[in-house]
This record gives sequence, structure tokens and C-alpha cells, in this order.
Amino acid sequence: MHLIFVIISIILIYVLQKNLYHRYWKKGLSTQIRFDREYMECGEEAELGLTIVNDKALPLPVLHFKFSVDRALRFKDMENSVVTDYYHRNDAFSVLSYQKIKRSLAFTGSERGFFRVESVNVTVRDFFLSATFAETRREDQGIYVFPRKVDPGRLTELMRGRVGELPARRSLIEDPLSFRGLRDYQPGDPRRSINMKQSARTGKWKVNLYEVTLDARVRILINLDTNSMIRADVLLEQTLSLASSIARHFLSKKERVSIWSNGMGENGQPLNLPGEGAEMSHAVTIDKYLAEIMTSTGKDAFLEQLRAERSKVSNAVLYLVISPYYKEDLLTETDQLLKDGGGVFFVVPYYRQVGMTASRPYLTGWEVDDYAE
Repeated sequence: MHLIFVIISIILIYVLQKNLYHRYWKKGLSTQIRFDREYMECGEEAELGLTIVNDKALPLPVLHFKFSVDRALRFKDMENSVVTDYYHRNDAFSVLSYQKIKRSLAFTGSERGFFRVESVNVTVRDFFLSATFAETRREDQGIYVFPRKVDPGRLTELMRGRVGELPARRSLIEDPLSFRGLRDYQPGDPRRSINMKQSARTGKWKVNLYEVTLDARVRILINLDTNSMIRADVLLEQTLSLASSIARHFLSKKERVSIWSNGMGENGQPLNLPGEGAEMSHAVTIDKYLAEIMTSTGKDAFLEQLRAERSKVSNAVLYLVISPYYKEDLLTETDQLLKDGGGVFFVVPYYRQVGMTASRPYLTGWEVDDYAE
């Protein structure tokens, strides 16, 4: 009789606790996953924080917290994880009544990109481990990993070349609204600067003098197509790294920088372009844009953009083209941009084994050592 009573009691407790967990396991249970920052440089370390709160009297003897993120985020702690195309993690916790658990997972951003944790899966088991209750919870957390910056020494050497012409271009730009006097005409002066009234009055050709304006700008144009099918992804990364590093170089000097590329995002659509800026905060905007690029919309889109630039060309702008592709169709359009009055500097990322031929004075190469990253 005593044994029957024990068995009946155990069955009642089992059924009661199972019903309790079925009805209340989610009550007061909150979970959160958060990156400790919005963006990071490639190669830097950051943390992903997990928080679990059980705000009720019913304990959760076994709670599994599962999530997945791109394997480009390399976590130090590989326990309870599996790596395929993604890093899959499954941590088990025992959460007592009214308990809060926090855990931080350190990782390194090994590749450029925008990486999301879109959801987490929470699984709870009852006290007897006989029933399982699960729920997928939307999180939509993301972190930007900015393009890797190029070697500062090599960048400095590049800046000593044609890119250094921007200050010279600025010194030649005059503001037609800031008249500051007259001088005698000299051979080479543009005809539009001649003051006809004063020339007629004095009997000598006179030209107007104007104040110098600081309206010089850098326009970075990025083509993500290549001359070669060999490891095109490596050349793409070098192209974006150059664009990011060069933009920061000019922004550090308070130059006004804008950027355009034929890149597109993960949805297969062109990305929203950053505006123009002259502060270092604009470098973050540009790097976010570059981080989201997945592939190219094609060479034709870039050629069309060069034609559009010609319609608004200005001698106040240095057009800085970065493109692994430099065949004649693209160079012909670039020639016309130069002919129309734009300052042009063209940087070609190329493999050392393949080589590069500078068929135009404005072309310069950026050597990539080999086919490996």
C-alpha cells in the first residue's frame, strides 16, 4: 500500500510539474544577445553578450541558448560550437528562480562585411527532463567589420604621386564672386578673365583677379570588375581596402570626399551611397557602405557612371578611380573625363605574377603579392 501511494504521488508530481512548465516556462523569461559596439576594424576584437533572465519562481533546470553567425567572426571559445559556413553555438544553462545570467563571448572580425544574428532559439526542459519546450526569438543584431586598411608606408608613397595634386588644383580655383583687383594681361590668361570695360578705358588688356576658393574635392570612383578571373575576390577586397584608406587619408586633412561604386548588397540591389563630407565621422559612413558590398553590378554600370560624371565635371574635383579592370573601353571614358577638365588619378590593384602595363600617364599600379589573402 505504501509503495502504491509513492508511485501515485510521483505520477501526480510528474503530471503537475509538466503542466506547470507547459503553462509557465515562458513567463518572466527574457533573453538578449547584443554586440558591444556597432562597428569594428578588420582584425580587431569585440564581444557578443548573452543575457538570460528568469523572473519567476519556477526554476529552469535545463535551458539551451542557440544562435548562428557568419564564421568570419572568429570566436575564441569554441566549446559548445560547430563551424560550417556559420558559427553555430549551443550553450546549456541551469537558471534558478529570479536569476539573471550574463555571458560575454570574445571574437575577432577576420573579414570585411556586415554580420547579423537574426534570431536565437531557446529550448527548456522540465524538471524530469521528459518534456521539451522551444521558441525562436527575433533579435536582428548586427555589426560592421570595416575594410582592412592598407600598409601606411605604401599608402604614403602613393600619396606622394598624382594624388598629391589636390592642393595644387585648389590653388588654381578662383571664386568669381570674390573680385580683388586687376592686373595686366599675360599670355595664357583665359579670355573669360579679361575685363573689357577697363581694357577699353586704359588702352591695355586687363584681367580680373579673384580670391582663391577652398572648394576642392575628392571623388572616389570604385569599379569592382577585374581583368582576371583568378581570385577576383582578393582583388575586390584590395580595391575596397584602398578606397577606405584613401578616403581616410583625405578626410584626415579636412578635404571634402564623396564616393561611388558599382557594388551591390546582399539583396542584389545597389546600395545607398554616402553623401559628401569633410570630417572623420564621414569615414565611418563610407566604411559602413563599403562593408555592405557583396558583389558588382557590372562594368557597364561603371562606364555609365563615368559618362554621368562628365556631365558635371569640375576642375575643382580630383577624380580618383580605383579599378582592377583597366581595358581600353574604360580608359577611353576616363580620357574624356580628363579632357573635359577633371583631374584624374587611376589606381589599378593587380597581382604581382600577372603584372600591369601603365598605358596612360594617370595610371599607377597597386601590387598584390599573390593569390592568397
